[in-house]
Amino acid sequence: MTNPSPPQTPQTESEKIARFALTLKLQDVPPDVLALAKEHFLDVVGIALASSKFDVGRAALKGARALGRGDEANAIGSGTPLPAASAALVNGVLAHALDFDDTHIGAIYHASAQAMAAVLAAGQANRSTGEEVLLAFVAALEIGCRLATVGAPDFHNRGFHPTALCGTFAAAAAAGRLYKAHQEALVSSLGLCGSQASGILIGGNSWLKRLHPGWSAHSALAAVALGQAGFLGPSSVFEATKGGFYLTHIQRVPEGDQLPSLGLGEPGQEWQTRGIALKPYPCCHFIHAFVDAALALRGQFDLADIERIDCPLTADLHKMVAEPREACIRPTIPYRALFSVQYVVALALARGRVDLATFHDEPLDAPDVLAIAAKTWCVDDPESDFPAHFPGEVIVHLKDGRTLRCRKPASLGTLDVPLSLDALKAKFKTNATRAVSADVADRLVEKVLSLEQAASLDEIMALCGAGG
Repeated sequence: MTNPSPPQTPQTESEKIARFALTLKLQDVPPDVLALAKEHFLDVVGIALASSKFDVGRAALKGARALGRGDEANAIGSGTPLPAASAALVNGVLAHALDFDDTHIGAIYHASAQAMAAVLAAGQANRSTGEEVLLAFVAALEIGCRLATVGAPDFHNRGFHPTALCGTFAAAAAAGRLYKAHQEALVSSLGLCGSQASGILIGGNSWLKRLHPGWSAHSALAAVALGQAGFLGPSSVFEATKGGFYLTHIQRVPEGDQLPSLGLGEPGQEWQTRGIALKPYPCCHFIHAFVDAALALRGQFDLADIERIDCPLTADLHKMVAEPREACIRPTIPYRALFSVQYVVALALARGRVDLATFHDEPLDAPDVLAIAAKTWCVDDPESDFPAHFPGEVIVHLKDGRTLRCRKPASLGTLDVPLSLDALKAKFKTNATRAVSADVADRLVEKVLSLEQAASLDEIMALCGAGG
C-alpha cells in the first residue's frame, strides 16, 4: 500500500504572479495585445523624451547622478550612463512628468511608465533581447492592471496613488524576469515590494506625484536584487489578513473572483492590457471626455455669447479636478491647470486644441481662456458609471436662451473610442522632437514597433540619448 501524497499547499497570489511573469512566452500573448504593448511602449518613450527638456526632468537626472555613478543603463533624453536602479528612477519620472501617459480606466492606474522604466534599465543591465524586454513589459502591464483593478476606486478614495502602489509590484515582476530570477527569489522580491510600494496623492506646487513611477521602478530593481541575494520577503503579501497589502491600503482582502491572479496565464484569459487608454491630451484622464465634448461643440456658437457652462462630473472627482474653484479657474502653474475641468474646457473652446504648448509654452492667464473658465461650473453627474468609464458632458447656456450640450460616455483613446496608430505616431513625433530630430524620432518609431526583433536595446537607447 502506497503512502498518500501529502496535500499541496495552495499557491499564494505572489507565487502565481511570479510564475506568470517568469514563464510568459511570445506565443502566449494574443497578437493584438502584443501590438498594443508596443504602441504603449512607443507612447511612453516619446513622453519621456519630451519631459527630459523640462525642469522636472533635469532635476530627476541631477538627483540620480548624485546617488552614485555607474554605466549599466542610460537616462532617456540625455543618454547619461547610470546604475540600473538610478536609470529606472529617472526614466520613470520622465514618463509621468507631463501627465500625458496612459491609464487603465477601470483600475485608474498609469500602466506603462514604471513598466517601461524597469524593463529598459533591467534590459540594458542584462543585455536582454528585444523579445525578452517586450515580454517583460507585457507581464508588467497585465500584473499592474490586475492588482490596481482590485483596489479601484478605494485606493484613490483613501488618498493613495495606485500607480505608485501597484506599479512597484508590476515593475519588480518585469525586472525579475530580465534578471532571470528563480521563482522563489521573485516571490520574496514581491513580498519586499509590500513595504516599498508607497505613494500619497498630495499635489499643490510639488512634483511628488511625478516621482511615483520612477520610485516604483527604482524600488522594484532594489527588491529584485535583495530577493536574488536570498533576502526573504513574505509570500502572502497580497492576501495576508494581518498587515497585508490590500488589508492595510483598502481595508479588505480580495476573495473569489476579486483575486488579482484569477485566470492569469490560463488559456482564454481576459487580458486587462486591452483596457489601457492612450491620452490624446496632456491633462488628467478624468477630464478627457470633457475635452472631446467641448471640441465637438466648438464652432456652433460665438464664445462671447456664453452665459454659463455646466460640466456634470462624478461626485468623487470634484476635489481632484474641480476644487478649489478659484485655483481651477485661474491656475498659476501648469500642473494645476491640467487638473482643472473648468480651465481645460475653456482651453478647448478658446483654442480648439489641448496640447503641451497650451499648458507649458503659452501663458496660462490668457484673458479669453480665463473668461470662459470663470463661466464654467462643475455639478454632480448622477449618470456617471465611474470607474468603469470616465464620462464627460459640456452644457453651454447662451445669452439668447439656447442650450447646447454634448455628452461623451468615454473619451478618445479608450477601448470604446480607440486612438488610431497614425494619431499615436503623430503624438509620439510631436513629443519626441522636443528632444531629438525628426529623423531620429522616425527611426525610433520603426525600432520600437519591431521591438521583438531587436538583438538588444543598444540601438533604441542610443536614439533615445541622441538629444543629450
